[in-house]
Amino acid sequence: MRFARLLLVLAAALAAPAHAVSLDDYPRLKPGLWEVSSRTSEQPKDSPPARSSMCLDDATAREMYRFSQGMMEGMCSKFDVRHTGNRYVSEAVCKLGESRMVARSTMTVVGDTAYHIEGSSTYDPPFMGIKQATTTVDARHAGPCKPGQQPGDVVTAGGKTINIRNLTQAGK
Repeated sequence: MRFARLLLVLAAALAAPAHAVSLDDYPRLKPGLWEVSSRTSEQPKDSPPARSSMCLDDATAREMYRFSQGMMEGMCSKFDVRHTGNRYVSEAVCKLGESRMVARSTMTVVGDTAYHIEGSSTYDPPFMGIKQATTTVDARHAGPCKPGQQPGDVVTAGGKTINIRNLTQAGK
């Protein structure tokens, strides 16, 4: 369950602005190793944030944007993004199983080397026991990918490595 939430947070973090922004206008992130720290309201208050890392290049980021757009089109009756300067504010109404999710997030991009996301969502009826949730994500470029890493490799908080491109290709 924690692994699935991590993937959802990563996908949302990288795809948040893509739905109303063309691929030519999406915020480009510097290729290399990205460190991602996330916290949800489901975590105990005194627990540390979940930390992961991802090896990213432009082609992988574009593939993730395209994949998430396809997913959102099938699930969401509304997905609006307002872009002003370095901020992207999104509002969505989506169907997750039997639940109706209403979500709002703000992504603030710092050049091509960092971003911060604050999001909130409500679920009716509750989704996986969750009625409402908040999430914060902080990500920063940490340098080149580690030796042996491929673009799309994600190292989860538990130390497991998966390649996000395998997931996006399976969803095609």
